[in-house]
Amino acid sequence: MTIRQTLRGWYRYLWVALLSVGAFGMYWPDNGYNHAVRISVLVLLCAAAMTLFAFGFRCPRCKTSLIPNAAHIVMNGGPFACPKCGVSVDEKR
Repeated sequence: MTIRQTLRGWYRYLWVALLSVGAFGMYWPDNGYNHAVRISVLVLLCAAAMTLFAFGFRCPRCKTSLIPNAAHIVMNGGPFACPKCGVSVDEKR
């Protein structure tokens, strides 16, 4: 498994997590009394999914975050190397 495949797995996990938060919010009944609790729980779950995503896009060698530089390049299949240590995302993990 290459680093790119691992990062794509994290990306798929993010979408599954966000869709499940949306489904949870859709099926949780809103009776007027629990509206604030419902919204705060959904925002907390969404923030947790985004935090996991931010920590998932890290270089396996130097642990530098690749989010600002590489998220769109990795997903589109373009060549990319870590800006800090130079490891290619097409190398074995």
